[in-house]
Amino acid sequence: MLDDPDHDLRIVESAAAKVLRRAADTVPGTRAGSCRLSPSENGRRIHTVAITVAARLDEPLRDRAEAVRRAVLHAAEHILGLAVTTVDVDINAVLEASMMRGDVRSEMSEP
Repeated sequence: MLDDPDHDLRIVESAAAKVLRRAADTVPGTRAGSCRLSPSENGRRIHTVAITVAARLDEPLRDRAEAVRRAVLHAAEHILGLAVTTVDVDINAVLEASMMRGDVRSEMSEP
């Protein structure tokens, strides 16, 4: 585990951010944008993740943001082994249904 104080294990922020963006992308109706991780003062643990996502408007944005938060926390702990205490989710764009990967309507409209 990357958060093990007995070992000096590290991960590049860009690699960790990629894993966390993929986790956010698993939430239906969202697409991750940027992701930043902020280390604590001692540099051993990651405490805060700030992620931006685009989302469809077919359900309340609070619910969608909470689902993204849970997915990112789960990936941080179970995939990366990082202790994350806060995930700030910023929904900064609207996705049309046809923009989502695997959306039946977008697949049907392709020639």
